[in-house]
Amino acid sequence: MTGDGSVLVMVVDVHPQMAEQPEYIHSYLNSVIAFANYHLAFSRMNKVALIAANHHETRFLYPQPTGEKVDRQKDGRLEYLNHVDESIAEELKDMMCKTQSVKQTESLLSGAICRALLYTKRLEEEETIKKKLNSRILVIKISTDTGSQYLNYINTYLSAQKIGAAIDVCVIGSDCGLLQQGADISGGYYCCLQDVSELLQSLVMMYQPDIATRKKLNAPPPESVDYRAACFCHHTLVDMGNVCSNCLSVYCRTVPLCSTCDVIFQTDRPVMKALKRKK
Repeated sequence: MTGDGSVLVMVVDVHPQMAEQPEYIHSYLNSVIAFANYHLAFSRMNKVALIAANHHETRFLYPQPTGEKVDRQKDGRLEYLNHVDESIAEELKDMMCKTQSVKQTESLLSGAICRALLYTKRLEEEETIKKKLNSRILVIKISTDTGSQYLNYINTYLSAQKIGAAIDVCVIGSDCGLLQQGADISGGYYCCLQDVSELLQSLVMMYQPDIATRKKLNAPPPESVDYRAACFCHHTLVDMGNVCSNCLSVYCRTVPLCSTCDVIFQTDRPVMKALKRKK
């Protein structure tokens, strides 16, 4: 670890799909909070931020924008870590209790990653010597996705690559091709776990070291990245499709009109034989 400490911004998926497996919720959230405390306790120079995302909104769980004062506790616990726990638990409870009907069914992780990038850039601007912070983003995903936010993800990854912010990804359940692309583009690490009971151990062993320290460790080699594009008509990953020559939108089938830039595609015309010139 570097002497200046590191900034860890965690983007946590709290999609209502977790309610389908209530036995996982307690272990999932406790692992996230425990890892945040571990990062803070590892060095007094470390900083952490938590952003939660569901199908309706994204919200900062910690730090609070109001900047509440930390009260001293009399139970022997570290006051700062206790304040982090209470802040995260309170915001999560308020966020998950709100039930609003929205058309969006996929977690707004792309928007949460954008907020994480803005947060790290703001911290850099607040530094008196305007130095580059040792910061990274960790995305923890537990719900399934449909690829409806393909463009948002790609724009976020390119922005992270430009400013030099690594995006680490930990997926529980099935692989996520879009997030795997983001980890590869930004220089982060991607891992897929089959059970939520492995989450805390994996976070501590693989995601606690910063990017500079990982180069000195014998980390497992990255797997092959699925760089398939998502079609704009059905939001599914395709092996072969039609591409608009104007805006590069991808379609899994032939369409007469591009839904993104309204360009009319030329339809197939019968081949005309060239007329022979008379001598």
